Amino acid sequence: MPPPTDDTALDRLADLVRRRRVELGMNKSDVAKAADITINTYMKIEDGKPVRDLTYSKIETVLQWALGSCQEALRGGDPTVAEKLTDGVVVSPMTDDDLEGDVGQAVTNAAIAVADSMSAADIRELKQRVIDELRRLRQNRNVGT
Repeated sequence: MPPPTDDTALDRLADLVRRRRVELGMNKSDVAKAADITINTYMKIEDGKPVRDLTYSKIETVLQWALGSCQEALRGGDPTVAEKLTDGVVVSPMTDDDLEGDVGQAVTNAAIAVADSMSAADIRELKQRVIDELRRLRQNRNVGT
């Protein structure tokens, strides 16, 4: 399903793109040049006008967002910052939503698979303890850097 192209969604994306550009210390022509698009095409994005998906993917790379982030923003989500590692590998940091959603579901599935005697309340408690522990570990790792 294509992303919405209503004015509200486009204005939201324009704001996110503008903020990210400023955060990276770039001006509009820097982004356009790095994305290999014209300044007029780039200005359409910041002016809240629709452009082709290929254009969005070009600026996502320059803004250091994961591919598909512009479409996600148009649907009401948030762009995902991509971190480059060695050998061209790109990763995205785990968000709190990921932690509670994906990790929580994995813990629930694993508990159900291996522990026939756990109640729903026990599984919820285990899931919350795992999430809290992962947050603690992440916070400790971030403090040490």
